[in-house]
Amino acid sequence: MGQIDDVELDVRALFGALLRALPWLLLAAVLFASALYVGLNFVTPRYSAEAKILIESGESEITRAGTGTEEVRALLDSEGVASQVQLIGSRDLATTVVDSLDLASLKEFNKPRFLPGFDQMLVRIGLGRPVPEGSVEERVLQRFADRLDVFSIDKTRVITVGFSSTNPQLAARVANAVADEYLALEREARRSTNADATRWLESQIAELRTKVTSAEAKVEAFRTEHGLFSGGQNNTSLAQQKLNDLNAELARLVAARSAAEAKADMVRKSLASGATPDVPDVRDSQLIQRLREQQVALRAQIAQLSATLLPAHPRIRELNAQLGDLDGQVRREVTRILQSLDGEAATARAREADIGQDITRAKAATGQTNNDEVELRALEREATAQRDLLESYLKRYREASSRQDGNYLPADARIISRAAVPLEPTFPKKLPITAAATVALLLLAIAVIMIRELTSGRALRRISIGAPPMVPDAVPVDGKIRWQDEATEPQPLDPPMPALARGLTAEAQDSLNSIVDHVVESKARRVLVSMAELGSTGRPLAAVALARALSRRGNRVLLIDLHADGADSKAMSAGERLPGLTDLFAGIASFAQVIFRDRRSRAHLIPHGLLEFGPDTAEGERFVSILDALDQTYDQILLDADAEMALQLAAQSGAVIVVADGSASDPRTARAYEAMKAATSAEVMVLIAEAPTVAEDAALEDAVA
Repeated sequence: MGQIDDVELDVRALFGALLRALPWLLLAAVLFASALYVGLNFVTPRYSAEAKILIESGESEITRAGTGTEEVRALLDSEGVASQVQLIGSRDLATTVVDSLDLASLKEFNKPRFLPGFDQMLVRIGLGRPVPEGSVEERVLQRFADRLDVFSIDKTRVITVGFSSTNPQLAARVANAVADEYLALEREARRSTNADATRWLESQIAELRTKVTSAEAKVEAFRTEHGLFSGGQNNTSLAQQKLNDLNAELARLVAARSAAEAKADMVRKSLASGATPDVPDVRDSQLIQRLREQQVALRAQIAQLSATLLPAHPRIRELNAQLGDLDGQVRREVTRILQSLDGEAATARAREADIGQDITRAKAATGQTNNDEVELRALEREATAQRDLLESYLKRYREASSRQDGNYLPADARIISRAAVPLEPTFPKKLPITAAATVALLLLAIAVIMIRELTSGRALRRISIGAPPMVPDAVPVDGKIRWQDEATEPQPLDPPMPALARGLTAEAQDSLNSIVDHVVESKARRVLVSMAELGSTGRPLAAVALARALSRRGNRVLLIDLHADGADSKAMSAGERLPGLTDLFAGIASFAQVIFRDRRSRAHLIPHGLLEFGPDTAEGERFVSILDALDQTYDQILLDADAEMALQLAAQSGAVIVVADGSASDPRTARAYEAMKAATSAEVMVLIAEAPTVAEDAALEDAVA
């Protein structure tokens, strides 16, 4: 298998090309800027002037009608302001301004189209479309619209009217003329609207007067026809008043009858018991009062004479007879009063019956009157509605007439800033345009130079995917390594396999995959690979296969070759007599000089080196420090050592793999396994790597990959 080449971008070559072209670029930029600046001096300058209009209600608090609140709110919202912007830019307003300022007489607005004959020639040969020449008015209006800029300022009710022209005085005059014409147009629109409303109100008022007169006449005629006259305290009808009077009279009679019957019952009970009734009619009777007085006098005489005379005495008996006669007169008078009370009660009952009949007739009349009043109220409502509408129209008519007669029609806008004559042109801005165009030209030239370098291939260089040496004195940290741009010395593309190295069979590869799974799951950082005993067919490249398998799992893997034969180094880095661990250990090489990348994977390699190890090197403090430093960069460090050095490194390893060149029951394999178990507490695994057959020997090199 040969070494794979690739290409990468050479940034220094690109910068070199730019630096070489820099003087010409600067010269071209200076010439272009100078020519452009001079050319802009020949361009006719254009000046812009702006007038600002504030949209607000033109009515004062005194003259503003109470019903115009919604109209004012609609005028001042964003849609209302946008509508005013469209009105200012309308064609009618532009026509008025063009005519008032006689812009059609100016060459700036009435210049004929450039090369009209050439355009007609293109149309005749079929290379263009016919363009109508148009009238002078259309051409002037089109150019006027192109130079007019009307827009509203955000979050305000201010409209800016801008106009650009080659004449600064004309620019200011046109901007002010547009603003003035807009205000005049607003006033004329209000005047026209007010005149139309006045004429319409006149016709409506005349018609409403006739309707009001007719409606009120119908009300009075209906009231007279049905006798619906009202009066009294509560403005009630005559039938209702009569019914109310009858009800009051009936209530009075019922009360009088009840009182008479009660008095009569009391008098009757008193007569039955022989007592004098205590009722007002009896107490107030003059006759009974005199008889009572006589009775009192007689009783006094009887009492006086009883002191000297006996009860049978003629005088006593005469006085008692007179007293009895007085009692009889009192009873007769009481009986007469009782008869009078009975008569009053009977009279009241008869009167009640008569009034009840009158009430029945009054109720029927009142019901009919109420029905008539319903119709009357409907007629009155109609007449009232017509009258209210007439009064509102009369009020509006008087307001409109007073505004029109007094010529008070303010516009809903006012000019807050009139356009002044501009002192500086707005186009062309010589310095900004020159600077922007020059920068754009430089960027375009730089892009052209870079594209030319890339397409020519001069900015690309060929690199090898193999293992170029790292920058001297560079230490790998967190897996990030800085490599040199080019290898220090050429290397052969595909060196032959060493005589003492051979690949693994398919069965050994399957076992190796299981070991890789176990190493990844256990997260062992240092893995020791050792041979049980070296066979006659050569040492299997088990450590190389393990490093490449772990690298394909996405791990950062480093293989340290501790064998003096250099088989691992020749298989992975395609180099001979490379500096390695022994040189690093002796201090004559740095990490960057001894770490190489595998030609067929992303695994890294530290060769054995050019020097020799001492017998106790693996147990030295410097060796341990080197391994600790490498642990900070790589996920797994593979130590490929012989049996003697493997026993020294077993205690520092997280996993041990014994590669056997025979069956698992081979005594050599058993001795190596037991020796490793005794030297470390880590897990010890055995990989059987049998010698390949002659037919398989040609494919072993690819099996290593």
